[in-house]
Amino acid sequence: MNRTHVVRDTAVIGLAATIGLALGVGGVTAAYWNDEVSFAGEISSGYEYFAAGRVDATAPADSAHTATVTIGAAEAAALVEDSRIAIPMQTDSLSQGNKGLRYTVTPPSSWGTGIFGAADVSVFPVNAAADCTVDAAVPASPSLTNTPVTADYSTSTTPATEYWCLIATLDGLPDEGAYKNTATATAKDPSQRDVTATDDWNAVVTSALDPAAETNHTISFTYETFRPGE
Repeated sequence: MNRTHVVRDTAVIGLAATIGLALGVGGVTAAYWNDEVSFAGEISSGYEYFAAGRVDATAPADSAHTATVTIGAAEAAALVEDSRIAIPMQTDSLSQGNKGLRYTVTPPSSWGTGIFGAADVSVFPVNAAADCTVDAAVPASPSLTNTPVTADYSTSTTPATEYWCLIATLDGLPDEGAYKNTATATAKDPSQRDVTATDDWNAVVTSALDPAAETNHTISFTYETFRPGE
């Protein structure tokens, strides 16, 4: 190993510790990259980091560059109880050198046949976690791809944080409702006068769908890095 590489590796170790502190984690969770091919005027090494999850509870992406948020029984129970729920989500992105970072959010292709399958569900970006409320305006066709880090040269150790919102609205379950029936009977009393009597009864029909049986639904956040012009 020549002296140039020793200096670079020493700098990398110090930078790794700095990133670990900046991200508030005990170990270094950022991935180090090094291009063996020379790019004129570009830095050929650096760190990248991407995490996603509930607000203030993000988890780093896996080896497939994907982090996930799971929506399941607890959220289904809240939706049945309140008819509307809003779930804020967060991404943290960092990419050094001349590599930008972009990611795509992929909601489930189907919300199934349970509680969420009976609801209107939308996922869209918001400016802040506090903007994710049940009264937030849902964009007609929100973009699900963001580029929080450009390919301009950077040595930043501070992740770019962005927020997303899931809103679900439940107007009613398919098999619930109310039932009412009225019966009328006509007869003659001993004096041969017509006598009419009516009676009615009703019942509330509850849904057979059980929030506790809701399957888990996965929202995926998948990132990639790119060079200038890509």
